[in-house]
Amino acid sequence: MDHRRLYPGAVVMTLHSRLLTLQDIDEHLYFFTVPLYQRLYVWGKDQIDTLLEDVLAAYQQGEEMLYLGTTLVVERESNENGTTFDLIDGQQRLTTLWMMSLVWREQEAMQRFLYHQDSSKGPAKRPRLTFAIRQDINTFFAERIEGKESRCVGSPPIEDALATLESFVEAREPGLDLPRFTRFLFEKVKLVLTQVPPHTDLNKLFEVINHRGLQLQHHQILKARLLRQLSDTTERQRYALLWEACADMSRYVEKNLKDLTRGSTQDNTPFKISDLYEDKAGAEGREDLASAEKVLEALAGPQATAEEDEPLSLAAILKGATGSRQDKDSTPPAVDNEHYESDEVRSIISFPLLLQHTLRIWLQRQGKADLPRILDKDLLRLFDAYFLQEGASGARVKSFIELLWEIRYCLDKHVIKWVNIGEEERHLIYRLRKSCSLVRDQPERNEGFALLQSMLYHSQQITTHYWLTPLLAWLHRYPGKPSQHYAYLRHLDNHLLCAADERSLIERTRDFLDNPWHRNPLDCHLLEENLGTHFPHYWFYKMEFVLWYLKSPQMKEKDPRRDNFRMTAKNSVEHISPQTAHEADFNTVSEEVLDTFGNLALVSRSINSEYGNKPFNEKRLQFLNRNRDRLDSLKMALIYENTEWNDGLAKAHQSEMMALMESYLAFDHRGQAGA
Repeated sequence: MDHRRLYPGAVVMTLHSRLLTLQDIDEHLYFFTVPLYQRLYVWGKDQIDTLLEDVLAAYQQGEEMLYLGTTLVVERESNENGTTFDLIDGQQRLTTLWMMSLVWREQEAMQRFLYHQDSSKGPAKRPRLTFAIRQDINTFFAERIEGKESRCVGSPPIEDALATLESFVEAREPGLDLPRFTRFLFEKVKLVLTQVPPHTDLNKLFEVINHRGLQLQHHQILKARLLRQLSDTTERQRYALLWEACADMSRYVEKNLKDLTRGSTQDNTPFKISDLYEDKAGAEGREDLASAEKVLEALAGPQATAEEDEPLSLAAILKGATGSRQDKDSTPPAVDNEHYESDEVRSIISFPLLLQHTLRIWLQRQGKADLPRILDKDLLRLFDAYFLQEGASGARVKSFIELLWEIRYCLDKHVIKWVNIGEEERHLIYRLRKSCSLVRDQPERNEGFALLQSMLYHSQQITTHYWLTPLLAWLHRYPGKPSQHYAYLRHLDNHLLCAADERSLIERTRDFLDNPWHRNPLDCHLLEENLGTHFPHYWFYKMEFVLWYLKSPQMKEKDPRRDNFRMTAKNSVEHISPQTAHEADFNTVSEEVLDTFGNLALVSRSINSEYGNKPFNEKRLQFLNRNRDRLDSLKMALIYENTEWNDGLAKAHQSEMMALMESYLAFDHRGQAGA
């Protein structure tokens, strides 16, 4: 397929596009190089998880094709050995797909995408992807293709990405039929490979790519579809303001609304967001800011409905126009003398996912069937099938947007966010406080409610965070009972994730929407199995929280570093006594104990590589040196209180962990909450 595009200045070039599977790439002998002018691999866990979830959802739904976007290339060389392209755009996605083939190289389909081997020309394996002038990275991948342990010192994100991919099946889908899944990936996932002419001015091309117009996002299209159901322009404007304030997930919702109104209501009277909040009411869950009805009243102003505004076109709504007469009024806007203080934050979910969590709550309260899944890219499809299909009347639209505001406010008030503290990001819940202005305060100490949420965030290996739906529904239903919020989340975590329930998470979380205190039989006997690196990561994170929760008083007396403990991203199972011990290492365990929970811990990929097969004493010394100011792992801290290590100590540690876990699971958290 040929496409013609114009550079600025009316220079014409022709682009050739083909829709290809990974199988097509193998059969056509296509190879790719990341050129020197491209940035190195930078994708993080969220982007990788999103890609994995998209592929997994398409596989589970039996889709015939999954389209993953466009990859822009320029031909470098072509001969009997194949065609090599330089990657211009889309290299992060293609590199991630290629690393999937490395992680699952034991599967025949993925092996064919990983490298090409011509048996008639010898045993050499030609990697599908190489990196220009980065021989260290090429060497790393060549060694990993051969099954050798190697470190990618020059690009830590590559090591982290491989660890995320390696843990996917074990932590996310332990029952996945990997041969069938990888065949789907090889045969059904498609990319548009778009080729530019060989002598293209790449500097000019990059300028075009970097300045191309942004397409409308799905949530913007959804907003237009919903708002056109509101015939009254004034009313539509106010609901549009609520939606827009909720859509920016990089700041707190009250700050968004303050900036959107520019300090004035529809009739140009001063609008102060602080008028909707009082500390005492906030502590009791009665603040006006939490009520969509109260916020809408404040936005209207005393004379907002006195005059009819001009109607809006769909295009105008999408551009953010309000249709208000104020837009054309020569009266200057009210002066905004209100201040607002807060650090920069980042939400743990995207706006399309918040919309879907809210829709699940709305559907349950309307007595409707639940969504079959939550998936960022399926936003429009899900709303079409479960909200718009029955006829989106104005009343339905208003009730949904009102719930959206209130759920978003609960998210900001009670749910962790990523917050920049110095040079690092941490999970914290900032409290809203009123002085002369509204202020979001950093908490003075670590809080169990935030720590448990952080545990759930890190342990689930997916970006949808299904546990959020019942939690947000609870917070919305019982806003004035903060003492119960923490107890409820402990109950939810236990009965959602510690039960022998094989159903999908979306089915299991619906139980808690119908009955918040739903119970399942709890079982932690998995911890007694010899699973080694196949232990679900959830149980390591859970153990850290249980240790923090149960042993806090003793640990605090012995070790003040407990107050600074927090959950961090970890993706590698570490053997305390290594799988291949040195002959001089006398602190070892037997084969019977090697892969037990008592001899294991969860660490970051870099720590796992650093520890390697070092003896117990060396690992212990490194751990103690690294953890002088803050404990990174409470489980490992208990292990390294020992100056030696053997079968007896590993078994004793495991028995202690099992006893603590069973004791924690036996708690009646509902009784503790007084519910």
